[in-house]
Amino acid sequence: MSTERAYKVFKIENGTVIDHIKSPLALKIIEILHLQNNGIISIGMNFDSDKTAKKDIIKVENVYLSKTETDLIALFSPTATINIIKNGEVIEKRLLEMPDFVFSILKCPNPTCITNHFHDCDTKFEIFKVNEKTTNARCVFCERETPVVPEMIK
Repeated sequence: MSTERAYKVFKIENGTVIDHIKSPLALKIIEILHLQNNGIISIGMNFDSDKTAKKDIIKVENVYLSKTETDLIALFSPTATINIIKNGEVIEKRLLEMPDFVFSILKCPNPTCITNHFHDCDTKFEIFKVNEKTTNARCVFCERETPVVPEMIK
């Protein structure tokens, strides 16, 4: 008896496909991009992948994410790929680029930072690569530098 199992991932006619997300980050990516109420979302998690050992995939029907939006994914999953689909065909394959700054997405790990004491104070971080595996963020307000990890999401 074979232990292999075929997985069915449904094709979408129009929308955005985010593939090769480092597992298990699909739900965090949906949170970062505020996709919870944007049309039909299909999520696949923990698929085998040559790129990342395990991967997640997100398909958002009838929603076309901008490059600015999808580049935020690079913070947590730089190997992810973006496909824009129209009429069942891939019309754009997009590579991710690390943003220089991010606003209101990350929480400062410094307990004395002003952004942690005022509810209406938005955060702003400068983003930079340390090496191939590590991306750091520097809080513009308190200048605390820290590696970017999913737990920093507000």
